[in-house]
Amino acid sequence: MDDLNQMLARLRDAPLPAALATIDSAVMAELARIQATPALRAGTFGAVAALALVFGIAGSVVQTDRAAATTLSPFDARLALAPSTLLGGE
Repeated sequence: MDDLNQMLARLRDAPLPAALATIDSAVMAELARIQATPALRAGTFGAVAALALVFGIAGSVVQTDRAAATTLSPFDARLALAPSTLLGGE
């Protein structure tokens, strides 16, 4: 533990890097660059929403073969591998 305390003390006593003096201007310049980039307009979002609506309606209209519903029986062999039986002790 003393090694850790010594390392932290050396880190505390070390001089600050010179790059920290310019960090404020770098952050502000990056924020200005982000704000200057053009944002997507409302028309773009409307077009994407309409396209999603068309795809959703088209997906519900297309008929596919549906799997036949199976009835479950308490005596079914597949129920022997249910998580409740696999997690239980023997």
